[in-house]
Amino acid sequence: MIRSITVIGGGGTGHTAAAFLTSKGFRVALCDSGNFQREMDDVNEQGGILLRGRSGVVGFFTPALATTDHARALKDAELILVCVPATRHEEAARAIAPHLRPGQHILLSPGNLGSFVFRRVFDEAGIDPAANIIAELEGNLCPCRLSAKAEATVGLPIRTKKVAALPGSRTEEFIAFCEGVLEFVPNKNVFEGALLSDNYVLHIGTSLLSAATIEAMGEDFVLFQHGLSDAAIHCVEAVRQERIRLLAAFGLMERDSATEFFEELRDWRNHPEYDVFRTLAGPDSLTHRYVAEDCYACASLALSCARRVGVAMPTLESIMTLAGAVNQRDYLSEGRTLENLGFGQGRSMDEIVAAIS
Repeated sequence: MIRSITVIGGGGTGHTAAAFLTSKGFRVALCDSGNFQREMDDVNEQGGILLRGRSGVVGFFTPALATTDHARALKDAELILVCVPATRHEEAARAIAPHLRPGQHILLSPGNLGSFVFRRVFDEAGIDPAANIIAELEGNLCPCRLSAKAEATVGLPIRTKKVAALPGSRTEEFIAFCEGVLEFVPNKNVFEGALLSDNYVLHIGTSLLSAATIEAMGEDFVLFQHGLSDAAIHCVEAVRQERIRLLAAFGLMERDSATEFFEELRDWRNHPEYDVFRTLAGPDSLTHRYVAEDCYACASLALSCARRVGVAMPTLESIMTLAGAVNQRDYLSEGRTLENLGFGQGRSMDEIVAAIS
């Protein structure tokens, strides 16, 4: 049974995971790069992390270690939980690789096909692919934010999570290894989790439609209060319908309706269970992860897969093009696509899915 876990990530998810897993009795090390020295110092100066909100656990919890020294943080780790944006996956993989030992398994939260990045970096470092399992969560651990120094606020409970390893044949082995850490159910493969991620349906279009308000309000803007206009709901529904057609091409169905979720968020009287979630701030700019990461990761992948199987997603493609113009980026080519993950035009989706399963 796992006793020691290292959490990589100095943001809200990293702090939440470190506190939550400490509350469950694990020895937890929290670690990130030198850019997060201040956050590590805050945890050490405060003596721990205050966990607030709806995680199912509230209180003050003291991880065993909070540091920017990866060698020290990874020394005793059995499980390495990586809680960084997709745009930092390569950075995190390169920081971990020199210290990785056989049997130390890795979980990415959220995944967004970061397992391919970790596998490539580890291959370059000469690490035996059989020695370490790399797995991905579908979506993030939970919606959360750093709300003060060494304080994390969680918007919704930490529930049973869907997970898949790369390749999928090792998923059950990974779930057995993680017994007692979190409750898991298996996805067939990492593509299933990436295609079913709700983030690109929920975040990109609504943020773009709120651009003027975001620029005016900055850090005071809260998407789940200020951005849920009728126009935003219509945009979400259009992208949702496109994703439903894409999922059908893979024999999948959506887990939940993004449109219904936003309608519930707007219905304050009848859905008080979202009261904390509605306070989670952001985006404070259009370079926020709600646009930058969601375009770069899951939206780019969805469009890439849609083109390979002949499904049209004109609304999502337009949103991605507009986001790229706003941020002066070419998300349609820079983002994670089948091509830059190593699956060229000559590979059918059936062949790709077989290769990762």
